[in-house]
Amino acid sequence: MTTDFRALCARMADELDHYRRLLTDNRLEVHALSAEARAALSAPEQGPTDQQIMELMPQQLWEDLATVSRLAAYGAGPGVGPGLFRVTLNAGIVEHCRAALARWGRPAVEPVPQEGEWW
Repeated sequence: MTTDFRALCARMADELDHYRRLLTDNRLEVHALSAEARAALSAPEQGPTDQQIMELMPQQLWEDLATVSRLAAYGAGPGVGPGLFRVTLNAGIVEHCRAALARWGRPAVEPVPQEGEWW
């Protein structure tokens, strides 16, 4: 089961206003916190930039990509540098991250590795 936290926050703001109105007997009163929550919910969601995604890349992955890029450039022949391969690999990683964010829209919970698992 996935929870729509935006819808949950909106419902909580409605409840907060409802109880505030009961306490004050003013049907138009809005709680300041619910107004703040609605303002935050109305702001467009913005995902991370490509640069921010790349900054989250673990050091070991950076090193592995550099190694693969050098090996690919070596096999490609003279005049081909590893930068071309590195840009291609980085673009693939960013595309993959964006697909994951689009699908789940929130950070994944990291699995706890079990004994004998490779990650």
